[in-house]
Amino acid sequence: MTQYLPSSDGLMRSTLRETIMRIRRIRKKAGREDENEEESSTDPQRDLSLAFIRCIARTKKLIKERNEGVSLHGQDRMVIEQSNNIRKDMRTMETLLEEMKRYVEATESTLAQANRKKKPDKQKVALLEKQRDEQVAQYNECFSMLELVRELDQQRNSNGQKGANLAQEMQFGRKTQLRQQLLMLRRQRTSEGGHADPNEEIELHDDAVGGGRLEDNEETRESMKVIGAQDAEIDAGLDRLKAGVGRLHNLALELGVQIDMQAQTLEKTEQTMDAQVNKLRNINRRIGKFMREKQPLNTFLNMCCCLLIISLVGFFLVQFNVI
Repeated sequence: MTQYLPSSDGLMRSTLRETIMRIRRIRKKAGREDENEEESSTDPQRDLSLAFIRCIARTKKLIKERNEGVSLHGQDRMVIEQSNNIRKDMRTMETLLEEMKRYVEATESTLAQANRKKKPDKQKVALLEKQRDEQVAQYNECFSMLELVRELDQQRNSNGQKGANLAQEMQFGRKTQLRQQLLMLRRQRTSEGGHADPNEEIELHDDAVGGGRLEDNEETRESMKVIGAQDAEIDAGLDRLKAGVGRLHNLALELGVQIDMQAQTLEKTEQTMDAQVNKLRNINRRIGKFMREKQPLNTFLNMCCCLLIISLVGFFLVQFNVI
């Protein structure tokens, strides 16, 4: 466990960031909505995932509002603007997916470089592989969510072809209610005036069928079931994406710890190398100073004197049979 302990600076930053995020979640649950949800979390991969989740939720809400507008009012200007916003959000999601793919490719290249070393660090390689797998799973989940939103948009567009008829049926239902209200008013006036109404015995009937919910209509019941299933699948996918964001954040923290440890090791190695270089420079400076102070002729005479002394010592040793 000691080798996973980060530096004090990095630990303080991560603890402060997590504390701030918890405080914001508590404030949001308490009803305070004045926090900026799009603020950066200092983790670009996490920011991309959160932006994608927000875009998915916004697009789903826009599709639902557009479908209700088509069912009630048909194709109008508001529906066209909502469709343009939906297409814009889909292009934004495609751009976010491309950014996620770049991060996945960068992680794969880093993992390949770590494996090409003569003595790869097993812990670092394992963390990089885990991060690569999590990023690939997150990218695939986001891609499947985008496909689900596209299918949901197409399904609602196909239902929108029948939106004019449904709106017309609801108008028929409103007309029936108005006729009943007019009939009741006419009967009240007849009772108050005291004269007979010639149309009193005539009953108005309207055979038009309309109004109510789309789920109760036989023509749209199956389509609404399919849309509901897709909505549930999108909600489950959003939950999985949020869980994946948490796992990727934890992996990023572990990799940050490994990087801090390696940075500390490199810093110690650099300090040792600097000390050795300084010692070598001092030795070279002393040797150079010695060579500058001693001239070549003096050095040659000193060497000759040393050889002469050695020769005389050897001669006397031989003469006295010492050797």
